[in-house]
Amino acid sequence: MSQTASRPPRPRHAPARSFRPKKRPGQPPLPFPGPPPVRRGGDDDSRRRRHLVRLLFSLLTAILIANALVGERGLPATLEIRRAHRELTAAIAALRAENVRLQHEAERLRSDPAAIEGLARGSLGFVRPGERLFIVTGGGAPAGPEPRPASHRAPASGADAEGLIVSD
Repeated sequence: MSQTASRPPRPRHAPARSFRPKKRPGQPPLPFPGPPPVRRGGDDDSRRRRHLVRLLFSLLTAILIANALVGERGLPATLEIRRAHRELTAAIAALRAENVRLQHEAERLRSDPAAIEGLARGSLGFVRPGERLFIVTGGGAPAGPEPRPASHRAPASGADAEGLIVSD
């Protein structure tokens, strides 16, 4: 065996030490005594201040929420603007489609003589030599006296002659 002295076993963890500044000789004490002790209750003046701060904070929050809901840029105004935006977007899409259709129509009228002839004959009433143009007016109803129900009789005097159809 060896002649070495046996040492006591080392503890696994060092014991917890409380933090205390070491006093060193020759150093003056700190200029401030440290933080004041925390008082839970507080005096009436500090309670009033805290209550006032909470009240002001609550009031400010209520004003901001009310402004967000009904203000000039609030929720109803935002929803109305979004609705108008959707309507205008749909109108723009329809106008773009109409624009494309009209561009195709204009290109067809520039390049297709049959399209030009069809437009002239349909809207301006042009006819080719040897053709006859018949103009049909009216809605297709016969031009005669309308049949009257049996309960309706002609007025005895000529004072109320409204609605009679006179034919030659």
